[in-house]
Amino acid sequence: MRLALAQLNALVGDLEGNGAAIQAAARRAAAAGADLLLTPELSLWGYPPRDLLLSAALQDRQTRVLGRLVDACPPGLALLVGMAEPITDGHLPALHNAVALVEAEGWRVVCRKQLLPSYDVFDEQRYFRAADEPGLLELERRGRRWRLGLTICEDLWVEQELQGQRLRGVDPVAALADLAPDLLLNLSASPFGRRKVGLRRQLAERAARRLGVPVVYVNQVGGNDELVFDGASFVLAADGARLLQLPHGDERSEEHTSELQSPCNLVCRLLLE
Repeated sequence: MRLALAQLNALVGDLEGNGAAIQAAARRAAAAGADLLLTPELSLWGYPPRDLLLSAALQDRQTRVLGRLVDACPPGLALLVGMAEPITDGHLPALHNAVALVEAEGWRVVCRKQLLPSYDVFDEQRYFRAADEPGLLELERRGRRWRLGLTICEDLWVEQELQGQRLRGVDPVAALADLAPDLLLNLSASPFGRRKVGLRRQLAERAARRLGVPVVYVNQVGGNDELVFDGASFVLAADGARLLQLPHGDERSEEHTSELQSPCNLVCRLLLE
């Protein structure tokens, strides 16, 4: 299977514009022969959307934009798109921080965030409800059925001795172990911090070794208000070795293809939009 990573600079609240950027990335991914395109956490909304998430009009707009992505999706390509999924049981919070699988046939939610940070610059528990099960997507491509473990940003931050602290609750990486994924995907909107580049890599290395699979990490780039997002997306082998690295703070177009020496014999093509 061939993956494409879109290290996007999303504008907060501009669902149509962000959707158009995802469409452009999808066209390039399809032209490069990709099977699956990854975009960052909440890629339709930009991060952090804060109280914009509470707008019913913007929720309706999200549904329309997802429909346009379906209509424009190249045949044979699937997209993983960060979105806010409404919950209709009458309880608050009434949203999941989620990932939708978008194909030419339609779209559906395939992953919901389990660990919701509400420290430092984050306030996700105000808007989102935590999921209680891991994300696993089975996708048939190139003559085989792939089992893709899905996590969203903080779901990878489960190593207390590395972080100095961690959110209480489930361990999304451990929860995936019994599901035997072929690789682990993480869609992030992780702001820049002095120690974060190395720490993210260490956390992903631990996850790769715990699951015995490659890890593909895609992060938002750009800035809004007081936050800067550095991108720096990467791919690690199952033993934690770095295979591919995207630039820091850069959206310029670039392509790189590499064989991942792993049990799933994955081919990755990384695309910058």
